[in-house]
Formats: sequence, structure tokens, C-alpha cells
Amino acid sequence: MMMKKQLVILGAGGFGREVLAWARAAKEPWVVRGFLDDNPDALRGKAVDVGILGSIRDHEPTADNVYVCAMGQIAHKRRCVEQILGRGGEFASVVHATAVVGVGVTLGRGVIVCPFAVIASHACLGDFVSVNLHSTVAHDAIVGGWSQIHCHVDITGGVVVGERVTVGSHASILPGLRVGDGATVGAGSVVMRDVPAGATVFGVPARPYVVKAD
Repeated sequence: MMMKKQLVILGAGGFGREVLAWARAAKEPWVVRGFLDDNPDALRGKAVDVGILGSIRDHEPTADNVYVCAMGQIAHKRRCVEQILGRGGEFASVVHATAVVGVGVTLGRGVIVCPFAVIASHACLGDFVSVNLHSTVAHDAIVGGWSQIHCHVDITGGVVVGERVTVGSHASILPGLRVGDGATVGAGSVVMRDVPAGATVFGVPARPYVVKAD
């Protein structure tokens, strides 16, 4: 019988420590070997039963490991993931046992689905998407690669979220709308019209964020 590979978590910060627990309580529980982090002191003062195996920049993947990246800053996450991919590392997805995954759902590589999230029928999550606590990606919705969906978010039916999008906690996106690549939806916002690529929107209804001059 082939032994299951062990999981290595990129990033030993707050989200990394959360994912340690989520991985152990996943639908298919993982044995977590440890963390990779370029800060050797990232776990200082934290009671964690696995340690930092080494830095991301120096790590050489091995055939008995798979990886997941638990970082909130998209650009940094992408740089770290691409280092491991470039050396032949394999990424796995972590889906917590309390998450609901509907029929016909498509999950990309390296996806994280946190406790009590719902990914409804025929939704699609691209590579390296994270969906945090109590968030919903409704039927037929698409979330593009590298996007970060924070807690208590409601992505409703048929919504298309582009790549590298951040959706803040308690935000809602109404049915059938599109959020362009690289956009940011602020916490608590209600998106009632399409959001252009690269835009930052806040409020109810969500409007472009404008920095006022002094």
C-alpha cells in the first residue's frame, strides 16, 4: 500500500498556523511535516508541535512531500509558490471536513477551503485560491487563480471573479456580476455592478475608492 505524502505548509504566520489545524481536520486528513518560511523566527513564542523545516528560497522539494501555501498577500504568495513549482514541487488542496463542496465543483491546485465554507454546485475555483471561514461561492460562480476570499463573503450565483482578486470579509457580490483581474473589494461592501480590472471598491453600494488630497 502506497503511503500518503506528507504536507509542507509555505508560510508560518497566522494563516499558516490556521491551515495547520485545518489540514489535520480536512476531509482527507493530512500528516503535516512542518513549515517553510524565510523568517526562521516566525514561530517564536508560538506553541506549535511542528517546526520550520527551512527557508522557501533554499528548499529542494522531495517526492515524499506535497505543498500548500498559506499566505494572505497575493504577490508574495505567488513568488513563493513559483519558486517551489520551478523546482518540481507538487501542490495539494486542503478542504476542511466541515466545508460543503457541491456536485460538479472544480478545484484547482493548491486550493484552501476553510471551515464552514460552501462551494456550491458547478462552481469553479482556480489554482491557489483561498476561501476563508463561512464564505459561500454559489452555483456556477468562477473564482480565478490566486484570488483570496476572506471570511463571511457571499459570492452569489454566476459571478465571475478574476485572477489575483481580494474580497474582504462580509462582502457580497450580486448574481451574474464580474470582478476584473487584480481588483479589491473592501470589507463589508455590496457589489451591485461590474468591477473593472485593478479597481478598488468599497461601500454599500460598492464604489471606486478615491484617496482625497489634503
